[in-house]
Amino acid sequence: MRVVTPTDLPGTAQELAVSRRMPLRAPPYDEAAARAIGNTAFSGTLSPQNLRLTLAQEPRLAVAFQQMAHVVLFKGSVPEREREIAIIRTGALTRSEYEWGMHVSIYAERCGLSEAQVMELTCGTVPSESLWTAKERLIVRMVDELHHHSTVSDGTWAALQAHWPRDQVVELVLASSFYHMAAFFLNSMAVPLEHGARRFPPGVVQARVPGDGPEATA
Repeated sequence: MRVVTPTDLPGTAQELAVSRRMPLRAPPYDEAAARAIGNTAFSGTLSPQNLRLTLAQEPRLAVAFQQMAHVVLFKGSVPEREREIAIIRTGALTRSEYEWGMHVSIYAERCGLSEAQVMELTCGTVPSESLWTAKERLIVRMVDELHHHSTVSDGTWAALQAHWPRDQVVELVLASSFYHMAAFFLNSMAVPLEHGARRFPPGVVQARVPGDGPEATA
């Protein structure tokens, strides 16, 4: 991962996006916080800086989180398209607009995911045979079972073993598992969405506890 220079870090609190819950860490930054905020492997204009600024409230955990994310995204042997099917579906099921929007914005087009495919991943529908290969439908099945049951069925496990080598089965399960954890953090901290990242389509809403929010006290 590269480390941005101090001039790339926010210079004042007024430059930070506003969270309704956990504030983004404001300057000045000590060395540990600056490293947590500056570590990134994203070289384009869209980068998860608001997430890094939130994680920087606890730099030790921020480093561990970033190291794991780096391995999942950049060091694995599972094809990028297959990994992103797992992550985008996970972001949709957990109703994490930040996670979903960043991965759709950065990876969907370059992985060859069509708009129709993104919408099927997003709306929680059973993937259609006309849009997906058998292996891709199996990834969605794995993610759905992990989300709803916290494990996979024996049938899904056998199918995973038949289609991928053991190391890649570990990668696929960990990709969905890690991004479940990331979604819980993003949703609970109310990390502000990044400028330029895609937003949920109509009918899909950010996660919330039923009865929670301003309308519950109106």
